[in-house]
Amino acid sequence: MQKAISIISTLIILFLIVMNYQDTAGITILSSKIAGILKIAPHAITLNMALYTLIIFILGEISAIFFFAPLYTSLKEKFNAYKRELEKDSISSSSAEAKIQVLENKITVLEKALNDALNK
Repeated sequence: MQKAISIISTLIILFLIVMNYQDTAGITILSSKIAGILKIAPHAITLNMALYTLIIFILGEISAIFFFAPLYTSLKEKFNAYKRELEKDSISSSSAEAKIQVLENKITVLEKALNDALNK
């Protein structure tokens, strides 16, 4: 499900990039009022809308990775610890079953020996 959502969102972003390829967007880095107060020249950047969309998408992906990476690693460690615990329980239960089987075999042998001894 997550893979489908990521593929669909990537396709939507690619569609937006293609549709906005010839449009431009202006980003004001330093407005004229603040530049006047600081006594420096105002600055603005004009970007292609497709490039702007791509930059926002990549920054969003990077921030999501950095935000969820610690959560993912901690959940993965907990899952591996739980998996090891289940394996230990499985091994201990199988060894307990083997001990029970050995005891049942011994009881069977003793019963047979007792019957042989009583019949003689």
